[in-house]
Amino acid sequence: MRLGVITTGHGPRDEYVQYHRGLARALGLEIEVIDEHILEHLTWEEIRPHLGAEHEERLGAHVRVPGATGNRLGEGWDHVYVRLDWAIQHFQSAIDRLVARGATAVLFCCATLFKPDAFRCPVPLIRPATLMMATIAERIQTSPAGKVKFGLMSSAGHGRQDVQLWRDQPFADRLDITYEPFEGNILPAAERLAAVKPDLVVVWSFGLGLAGRDPGNLTAKLEEMLGCAVMMPHRIAALAAFGLVTAGFDDRRFVTP
Repeated sequence: MRLGVITTGHGPRDEYVQYHRGLARALGLEIEVIDEHILEHLTWEEIRPHLGAEHEERLGAHVRVPGATGNRLGEGWDHVYVRLDWAIQHFQSAIDRLVARGATAVLFCCATLFKPDAFRCPVPLIRPATLMMATIAERIQTSPAGKVKFGLMSSAGHGRQDVQLWRDQPFADRLDITYEPFEGNILPAAERLAAVKPDLVVVWSFGLGLAGRDPGNLTAKLEEMLGCAVMMPHRIAALAAFGLVTAGFDDRRFVTP
């Protein structure tokens, strides 16, 4: 199996390669992980004209910016928001490059919900937001009658569209949504959200806890603070990817004799 992962900005993003390879190995799978970055071929000066306004659909991207003081990825990096409609073509190009390199599956390292027919891919395409939405819909629709206190956290720059996305879902009348934005460090947002005692929390941003500057064991910290399950798109997507491709999964390995 050769899993291709796509990030929304510049590279390198070694944490994604290491995460998927390491998680697979923990499950007894040996896979190769290759990556592409949708904006890698563009400089900051070429990217800047395509930054999205607040009223536009936007995509968060970690990019190298001259003079930037650093974010989760360190000095020289910034987290910016580009227009989603402009980014679509660059996702498709990255898909095509990975397929040409022999990827047997492609996984998006982002939590954006795309239209079902937005891309062409001859191998399995794993879109974390699609998987997350289906999982949460099942959770909400099978829960007891009444409102579910639903905590939502995401990068501040696309918060408006994230809240609207959940309000537009068929099960939205079951959700009592509390939204808390963050930029970089998610823990202050989690502290604010904890005050409402949510039943379920979704982090609608990809890869929190994987970067070198992120707090260690972040999910456990969030669950302790919030007192409930915290759903992370990178984990759901990775586990789904391993079930969609030929990888020699030995299920009996996990059965106690």
